[in-house]
Amino acid sequence: MYDVCVVGAGTMGSATAYQLSRYAGTNTCLVGPGEPKLKTVDCDVFGCHYDEGRITRVISPIESEQILAYRSMLGYEHLEKESGIKIFTEAGFAALGEAGDSYIEDYSSMTDLFCNKNNLAYEEMSLSFVKENWDHLTVPTTCYGRYSKKYNGYISVRNLVQACQSVFIQNGGKRFECCAKRINEIENGFDIQLSNGETIKSRKVVVTCGSFSNFLRFLPSHQMIDYQLIGHTVMKFELTLSDSKKLQDLPSMIYKPSKDISDYVYILPPIKYPNGKIYIKFGHTVHPENDHEKIGKYLETLEDVKNWYCQSDYPKARRYFGSNFAKIFPDISPISEELDFCVMAITPSGKQYIDFIKDGLLVGTGGNGKSAKFGLEIGNICAKNILSGKWDYDLDKSQFAVQYKA
Repeated sequence: MYDVCVVGAGTMGSATAYQLSRYAGTNTCLVGPGEPKLKTVDCDVFGCHYDEGRITRVISPIESEQILAYRSMLGYEHLEKESGIKIFTEAGFAALGEAGDSYIEDYSSMTDLFCNKNNLAYEEMSLSFVKENWDHLTVPTTCYGRYSKKYNGYISVRNLVQACQSVFIQNGGKRFECCAKRINEIENGFDIQLSNGETIKSRKVVVTCGSFSNFLRFLPSHQMIDYQLIGHTVMKFELTLSDSKKLQDLPSMIYKPSKDISDYVYILPPIKYPNGKIYIKFGHTVHPENDHEKIGKYLETLEDVKNWYCQSDYPKARRYFGSNFAKIFPDISPISEELDFCVMAITPSGKQYIDFIKDGLLVGTGGNGKSAKFGLEIGNICAKNILSGKWDYDLDKSQFAVQYKA
């Protein structure tokens, strides 16, 4: 019998398994399929960690998120040394838009407070600053914002998952590359039925299945975790080597071309992907009710989620991202354009759920699109709590209490 079984091998689950493996004498297994070679609706589950570039930053309007992101940052260096896998690139982060835009104004104030409090350097951006540092970036003459380098940039979330699983196995953890089909409570623990026909036993279980949590028969039949599923779209623009060198000093950024709440893109700098190609990535995470461009979409059923992940095109998103790329980088001609899709589980509080749903059974879900940013520390919280059998962390547990749909 295992001491702990972690069900779900994405960002949260892999980080939880890694953190558990650092406790001597803890016999742990990790259950979940690897990244599919081809996305089809026949796949059991999908994950948002199939990516090389996700923005990470310590500056946030929520203090608990600042703490989690900072602690994750400190953990990357140690994990990189243990695994030999590169995770974090300190490319810096910028929030840029028109002067007077409320979002940019709020972010600028937040940056000033955070950086002054923590003795971190930052820059107040204007058109002259942009032109001096990123002359291929075209922005309005009235642009305004903040830039900070330290503890900001991007991570390869794919590498983060790989590194966590690699060290987990090195430390004696057992990996089952298949799905869990059912979790049954037994005397002194749980039976976990796997899709490969095996049944394993564990004293305790951590369920980290992201947007698939409510579709799997892991919870009592009357309980549905309260979150909204939102389909999210990104677009990768393939660059020539010469164009990638022109933009190599670009930071991760949020850019608001206008004061319209839905007119928003986030941008990742040039990143080399496993296929050998170099891409700049554009994304758009505005809540659908405020999304005048209608790029995001509410999803309800398992079929909705699978179809979203597996779709081949989404013309509205292609047009929106293509138009913004042409305006922001008018002298850059991409070789190709490629859309990609994922699903976010958005909780009413905007914070992750990390809570016991019964003795010995902990759930970690509701990433709110932020699991990559501080998933390593979320894994630490899950590990500490499942081992102690209670809330065991220096943040208020009510912030992470699971809520159920009425």
